[in-house]
Amino acid sequence: MKNLCKLGCLLALLSSTNGQTPLLRYSFDEASGDAVDSGSAPAANGTLNGGAVRSTNTPSGTGSSVSFLSESPYAYVLGPDGDKLDGLNQITLTTWLNLSSYTSGNNRLFSKQAATTFGGFSWNMNAIPNSDPVSADNFRLGLFLGNNVSAGANDFVSVFSNDDVGAADRWVFLAVTYNGTIATDNVRFYIGSPSTPVTLVGTPLTTLQLTIDAGSARAGVGFTDAAPTANTSAIGLQDDVRVYGTALDSAALDQIRLANLVPEPSTTLIAGSTLLLGACRRRRR
Repeated sequence: MKNLCKLGCLLALLSSTNGQTPLLRYSFDEASGDAVDSGSAPAANGTLNGGAVRSTNTPSGTGSSVSFLSESPYAYVLGPDGDKLDGLNQITLTTWLNLSSYTSGNNRLFSKQAATTFGGFSWNMNAIPNSDPVSADNFRLGLFLGNNVSAGANDFVSVFSNDDVGAADRWVFLAVTYNGTIATDNVRFYIGSPSTPVTLVGTPLTTLQLTIDAGSARAGVGFTDAAPTANTSAIGLQDDVRVYGTALDSAALDQIRLANLVPEPSTTLIAGSTLLLGACRRRRR
């Protein structure tokens, strides 16, 4: 009974990890076709373009990821102009990343960024590390934010992690949060792995308070409307890309990390685990 109680607690925890509904989520677990957006309505499904294909190499060993390893032609995932991703003063972006190589460029982990004004957001890998040469195991993370008014200093900003991360031939969980409702320490980068919890990359950073808006720009993984013909996808794999309309804390981010490592339980299993958890609690009284 004790082991069953532990199982019930685990399943109940996993069933609650999605209590905060993402605005957009690409799990890439479909057998074929579009990457279905399982976030909030309306759905902003993404098409796999160029050399982008699904891979069975995933953080959990189940389901699928998206592979950008074949870059001829340029591989990326392209979604529509999702209005639900505009008009935000807080945002959280998360993904799993596994790199084959990295030598240069600002690879877009996820972006909805307009041309000219650079309004919206772009979450990038950056090839100018804080120390040591750039590689798949040593690079900065960057976040670009704009209100779609102009590319001037009061309307468009960039922030870079003050410590480096790596994902060479292994899965890492990455996240960035922005809270435009506070004036200081409003950007935080995070990293985790299948075996280690989410921790802060470097220290909290401060940038301009603004409303994120990309106008009619399209959303994409490995793509940006600010440079639509440039090859901006990572040379590797990505999985479980999410966008939230609030700045999540490290505990919530760790629940997202854990949720992708265990197959999601069915509705029946969740209901059963809830009943089991209740029985365990009554038994302890």
